[in-house]
Amino acid sequence: MLNEMMNHAHPILVHFPIVLITIGVLYDFIVSIRRGSLPLKQGLWLWIAAALSAWLSVATGPEEDARGNTIFLETHSTLADITAWIVSIMVLGRLIWLFRGKQSFVKQTLVIYLTVAIISCGLVLGTGYYGGKMVYDDGIGVKVNGEMVNPPNGNRNK
Repeated sequence: MLNEMMNHAHPILVHFPIVLITIGVLYDFIVSIRRGSLPLKQGLWLWIAAALSAWLSVATGPEEDARGNTIFLETHSTLADITAWIVSIMVLGRLIWLFRGKQSFVKQTLVIYLTVAIISCGLVLGTGYYGGKMVYDDGIGVKVNGEMVNPPNGNRNK
C-alpha cells in the first residue's frame, strides 16, 4: 500500500498548491480591501505551505511516464517550476520585510505584491490545466485493468 501511495504521490500532492495559492490570493485580497494594507504575518503560513507543496509537486512529477508521449509535458513542467519559484520569492519577500521591521504592505508594495500573487494563481491554474490535458487527453499515468493506457516511451508523438 505504501508503494502504491508513493507511485501516486504527484496526483495526490498537486491539489495542495492549487488550493493554497488560490485561497492565499483570495485571503490577501479580502484582508487588503478591508484594512487598506496587508499585515505581513497574516496569511504567511498559508503561503509557506503553498511554496512547500509546490516544490513537493514539482519533485514528484513522473516525467518518465510522459516523455515522448505528450506535447504538454514541457509547458506543464515549465509553468510548475515558475510557479514554485514565484511563490517561494513571495514568501522570502514577506520574510525579508518582516525582519526589516515592516509590519505590512501598503500602497505601491501592496499593489506589486498582489499583482505577483495574481500571477502566481494564474500560473498554478495553467499548470493544472496542462497536467489535466496530459491525463485526460493523452492518458499519461492512466491504467485500465492494470495496463497503462499510454505506456512510457511509447512511439506515439503528437
